[in-house]
Amino acid sequence: MIRAALLCIMLGVACLLLSGCASAPQVIEKPVDVKVPVPVECKAPDVAVPPWPLAAVPDSASDFYFYKAALAEIKLREGYETRLRAALAACQ
Repeated sequence: MIRAALLCIMLGVACLLLSGCASAPQVIEKPVDVKVPVPVECKAPDVAVPPWPLAAVPDSASDFYFYKAALAEIKLREGYETRLRAALAACQ
């Protein structure tokens, strides 16, 4: 009789231990997005340097001719700087 009771207790303990392993919580792995900046080569076209009007003005030129070339260069430089800004913005 004691042997039967001991056997029942051992079977009960074994069942409890095995049921604990069967009911372990499931681990669900979720994918994680990692944001890492990656360097990318800039593919903007090269901006050609225009011929500057003041570079062509001779030293013996009059003030009027120098002033006229300076005004033309200001307008030309504005367009050149705009193209440079556009090329820089394309790389960012």
